Amino acid sequence: MFKKGVVMHSVTSGAGFALLRGQFLQRVLPQKLWSQALLIQLSSVLLITCVSPAVINSVFAFELRSLGIHLEHGLTWLLLHVVLVSVMAAAIRMPVWWRWIHLVFPIAVTLMQALALPASVYLGGFIITLALYWSVHNTRVPFYPSFPATWRAMHHLLEQQAGDDSLRVLDIGSGIGDLPLFLAKQRPHDRVSGIEIAPLPWLISFIRATFSGSAVNFTLGNYQQLHFAEQDVIFAYLSPAVMEDVWQKVCREMRSGTCFISSEFAVPDVTATHIIYPGIHAPALYLYRLP
Repeated sequence: MFKKGVVMHSVTSGAGFALLRGQFLQRVLPQKLWSQALLIQLSSVLLITCVSPAVINSVFAFELRSLGIHLEHGLTWLLLHVVLVSVMAAAIRMPVWWRWIHLVFPIAVTLMQALALPASVYLGGFIITLALYWSVHNTRVPFYPSFPATWRAMHHLLEQQAGDDSLRVLDIGSGIGDLPLFLAKQRPHDRVSGIEIAPLPWLISFIRATFSGSAVNFTLGNYQQLHFAEQDVIFAYLSPAVMEDVWQKVCREMRSGTCFISSEFAVPDVTATHIIYPGIHAPALYLYRLP
C-alpha cells in the first residue's frame, strides 16, 4: 500500500508540474507558431554570438585544436545552432513538422549563401512561395495535393451515391484542381467546382480547366464565403486545425442526406458514417452523411 501511495504521489506531482509548465509557456510564448519559430532562431543566434568569442579564446578551444577540431570554423557553430533550435523547439512542444523546419532551415541558408546566388533568385522564390502558401498563417491549412487513388475512390463514391443522376460537387481547398478535373471528366453530367485561397494553385487549376475544355468552375477565395446548402457532396483535404470549424459550417448549411467527405483528417469527436481506404499510400476518406 505504501508503494502504491508513492507512485500515485509521483504521478500526481508529474501531472501538476506538466500543467504548470504548459500554463507558463502559454503566457510567455507568442501564440502564432511562426512567431515562436522566429523567437527560437533569434535566441539561438544571440546566445551563440555572445558565447562564441569567449569559447574560441579559451583553453578548451586550444585543447580541441590539438584534436583537429577548430571552433573558428563556421560549420561548428552551425551544427551547434541546429542542435540548440531543435532542442528548444522540442522543449516548448512545437509540432513535429516545425522541428524539421528548425533542423533544415539554418543548413539551407548556409548552403544558399555559399552558392552566392543573385538576389533575383531569392525574390523569385519568395514570390512563388507567397503565391503558393498565401495565407497559411491565418487559415492554418498548408498545400496538400490529393492522390490518384483518392480521385478514383471519390468517383466510386459518387457512382454509389447517385449513379447517373447529376450531383453538385465542391472541393474546398482544391489546390491545382486534380480532383475536380478528374471527377468532371469521369462524370460530365455533374456540376463540379473548386475553391482555393492561394493564388498560384488557383491560377494553375484555372489554366488547366481552360485549356482542357473542362466545365469545372474554379473560384479564388475562402470557402467560408460559400453557402454549402447548394452542394450535394463536399470534399475537403485541409488540416486538423480547421476540421471543427468546417464541420460547424457543414452542420449549419448542408441539407439532410448530403455528404461531407474529408481526406486524412477526421472531424474531432464525430463518428464517420463510413471510412474508406483508397490505397496503401493514400490517406483514408472519412464520409459523413448529414441526418
